[in-house]
Amino acid sequence: MFIYVLLAIFSVLGLVLIFIRRHRLNKNLWFFTGSGQKLFAYGQKYIFSRFKAQNKSFINIPVETSAPDAAHCPAAVIGNETVQPRLETDDAKEMEKYFLAGEKAFKKDYIDEAEKAYVKALSFNENHVEANLRLGVIYLKKNLPTKAEAIFKKLLGINCGDAVVYSNLGNALYMQQRYPESCEVYAKSAELDSSNPKRFLNIGRVMHEMGNYDGTIENINKAISLDSNNADSYAALADAYVSLGNLDRAKEVIDQGLKIDKNNLNLKAVSKKIKHKKSGK
Repeated sequence: MFIYVLLAIFSVLGLVLIFIRRHRLNKNLWFFTGSGQKLFAYGQKYIFSRFKAQNKSFINIPVETSAPDAAHCPAAVIGNETVQPRLETDDAKEMEKYFLAGEKAFKKDYIDEAEKAYVKALSFNENHVEANLRLGVIYLKKNLPTKAEAIFKKLLGINCGDAVVYSNLGNALYMQQRYPESCEVYAKSAELDSSNPKRFLNIGRVMHEMGNYDGTIENINKAISLDSNNADSYAALADAYVSLGNLDRAKEVIDQGLKIDKNNLNLKAVSKKIKHKKSGK
């Protein structure tokens, strides 16, 4: 009797496994197939993409979205139907529906949901400027710089190149450690928006990576002259002096920054770096 029970159990398990394989459920039911590690890795990646703490570098990557007054394309380009094709009424409504859904999700930082909506909107009009811009920003947030690069270059290809687009293209190149290219693009962004201190902070950051510390200091000083209340700029400037070996000047800059924000983590990190250098550690 016991043997018959075992045979029945194994028969049922066999049928369940066949059902799982035929219906591709094995990707989720790891306890049947031994795919638990893959599922865990996927879950871990998803969780960290949402909740991973910001990397507290001395100059944070300033991913930018469009400002209310930002014009990402000249009016002539927007009116060009070869760039912005005339859509049928139903298609236009569908595109707008998905774009607005993407905007709603993007504002809540539901980047996976937003990505799907923007991709769907772009299936109706691949040159929709804001949808492309948002999608590029999402790729930066998801640490997919090559995809982001393609999006921002696409925008430049249809003459949609303002400082925001160039800045985020610079970020995509920077994340790939393509520093000379990144520096060139950041410079173009600064040329288009010379009153924005972030433009020169970006140039200073990438020049630091290239070992051009004098250029770093020059550009960060420009940023400070435009906004003397950004503590992170002082942290970046001090870090450049540390790289030059001028620890006394670095300490002076740190003290200036601490008067603005005594709790700034970047200033504290560079200050600790100075102390280690002085102690020979």
